[in-house]
Amino acid sequence: MDQDLPWWTEVVFGGWQGRSGPRYQRLAAALLDAVQDRVLAAGTRVPAERVLAQAVGVSRGTIVACLDQLVTAGVLRRRVGSGTFVVGRPSWTATRPATSSVAELLLRRMAGDSSVIDLSVSGPSDLRHLPFVDLPAAWASLDGNGLDPRGLPSLREAVARHLTVHQQLQTSPDQLVITSGAQEALWLLGRVLRPVRVLASCPTYPGLAGAFGPGAILPVPADDGGTSANAIARAGTALAYVMPTGHNPSGIVMSSVRRQAIAAIADAGRTVVVEDMALADVLLDAGPGAQPLAALSPAVVAVGSVSKLLWGGLRIGWIRVGSSRLRDALLARKAALNLATSAVAQAIAAQLLTLVDADWLTAHRAALVQRRDQLCSLIDGQLQAWRFVPPAAGLSLWVWLPVTDAAAFAHVAGRHGVTVAAGSTACVCGQHHGYIRLSFAEQLDTLTLAVERLTVAWEAHTQNLAAGLVT
Repeated sequence: MDQDLPWWTEVVFGGWQGRSGPRYQRLAAALLDAVQDRVLAAGTRVPAERVLAQAVGVSRGTIVACLDQLVTAGVLRRRVGSGTFVVGRPSWTATRPATSSVAELLLRRMAGDSSVIDLSVSGPSDLRHLPFVDLPAAWASLDGNGLDPRGLPSLREAVARHLTVHQQLQTSPDQLVITSGAQEALWLLGRVLRPVRVLASCPTYPGLAGAFGPGAILPVPADDGGTSANAIARAGTALAYVMPTGHNPSGIVMSSVRRQAIAAIADAGRTVVVEDMALADVLLDAGPGAQPLAALSPAVVAVGSVSKLLWGGLRIGWIRVGSSRLRDALLARKAALNLATSAVAQAIAAQLLTLVDADWLTAHRAALVQRRDQLCSLIDGQLQAWRFVPPAAGLSLWVWLPVTDAAAFAHVAGRHGVTVAAGSTACVCGQHHGYIRLSFAEQLDTLTLAVERLTVAWEAHTQNLAAGLVT
């Protein structure tokens, strides 16, 4: 039974003026306390906004802002034509220490009052992990007009050394074309090779359709060992796009046997094999990585980037190609497209790659493993209906949700302050729309907050599903 107005003003909102923060937030904190302490039961109807505003002594707009916060947090729900009702005690309040500030609880969980956490980008979220960069030295290293489509000699030397030392891929600077990220590398290959079909496992790298065109992509089977070599062989003349060391988005690392089979296909010459090594530097599980495909076959074209290891904002990628004819064609297309990649970004990337040694890589990977494991643990503890396999490489979890299409949940998560990538962005076969991709590259406390928000968002979404508001 609904309570009368004096009860609301004395029991629910009594003493709200003594709390900290804006008035609407002080009122929201008081109401949340009442829900958390079970003073307000699930299903209780909140008085009409105008009536409640008069009783409490504030403007109607203040009450609207108060209720909007709690609706966003999943504490209240509005029913068109019926009013606003208490959903019940949120699960995330049950695990909080009794001494926690409710106002702080609101601040940490309300998307409207705090910055959005972006877990949709599979890349470093800040610069704190980078070695120290001597910017004056990087600037002083530049000379001439800075418009060499091949890339700065210092960067090509640094990339060649990095691949040789850390990726078991003997490389000379002359084999490399520097690009504006791996995305441009794939785009250039698409325009020069002009493949009729691009074979790729599904799910796949979300940028693949933009590089080659969605109509060109033909999905082929994959399993825990990686993309099927038999499926590639049966497809005949085509371009095969593979991510053996760190599949995006699944994080799978291809088996050595599968690598040898695909390298043999590249040697046969009917299929151009493009190996994406963008995640090869973020191999998370212990033990040395298997050799790249390009180390097993000179016919394999490899592309890579510093975006996953260092920082996406540098926009530095590369193509490693053995054929001088193909390399010349790529350079001609690159020059026609944008003359050259930013020389300043190249100089900084060259300095960073020179500073990345075995000790730095070990420490960086250990930090990522800790973040991966924390995100996995948080989801296991708070979102038990979700399913995932901890990735062996990369920066993201590929998570299955018990829904037909996770895009609707992605919108709900956004309203609760977390941006996630819906599975449809990485799917070309239509069978992975029930997934989301979550980056674990953020700091540990940020991941904790993100999962708290996702838990509230999931509660709200499942309630909407049960009510038939979404499908």
